[in-house]
Amino acid sequence: MSDLLNYASSHRGGAAVVVVLVFSLIAVIQWLAWIFEFGRFDRRSAPQRPTNPLRYVAANFFVEIINDFRHLLALVMVLLFAVALAIGMYPGVRAWDVQKLATGIQAVAAALGGLIGSIIGYYFGESAATRTNARPTGDTAPRQAAPEAGQSDIVQAPAPPEPPAQG
Repeated sequence: MSDLLNYASSHRGGAAVVVVLVFSLIAVIQWLAWIFEFGRFDRRSAPQRPTNPLRYVAANFFVEIINDFRHLLALVMVLLFAVALAIGMYPGVRAWDVQKLATGIQAVAAALGGLIGSIIGYYFGESAATRTNARPTGDTAPRQAAPEAGQSDIVQAPAPPEPPAQG
C-alpha cells in the first residue's frame, strides 16, 4: 500500500493532468449529446411529466430571488441596519438615558448610515426614472414658437376645414 502512495506522491502532476483530461472528455461528450439530442437530452421520446404546483412555486420563488438579488440584498441590509439600531438603542431605552440613546444612534448611523443612504437613493432614483419613462406627462401637443420682436402676440386660429362636396 505504501508503494502506491509513494507512486501517487511522486507523480501527482501527471495524475492531475489525467483527472483534468477525464473531466474534459466527459464535458465534451455531454456537450455533443446535448447538441445532437442523445440519451437524456432526447426531446422526442421524453414523456411529459405532470408538474407539481408546489414544485413550480418553489422553483419560481428561487428564480425570482436570483433575478432580483439586488432587491434581496438591499432588504437584508435594511433589516441589518434596523437590528443594529435596535441593539445600539437598547441600553439608552432601558436606562431612560438620552445620552446613551444618542450615543447608540450615532454609532450605528456612522457605521451603516452611508450604506442605507445609498440604498434609499438608488431605489428612489430607480422609481423616479421608471415613473418618468413609463408615464408621459400628458402634454404631448407641440409647442408654438414664441413670437419674434415686432410680431403680434395674437395667434390666429387655423381656418376650419372645408365641408365635403354634396353630389
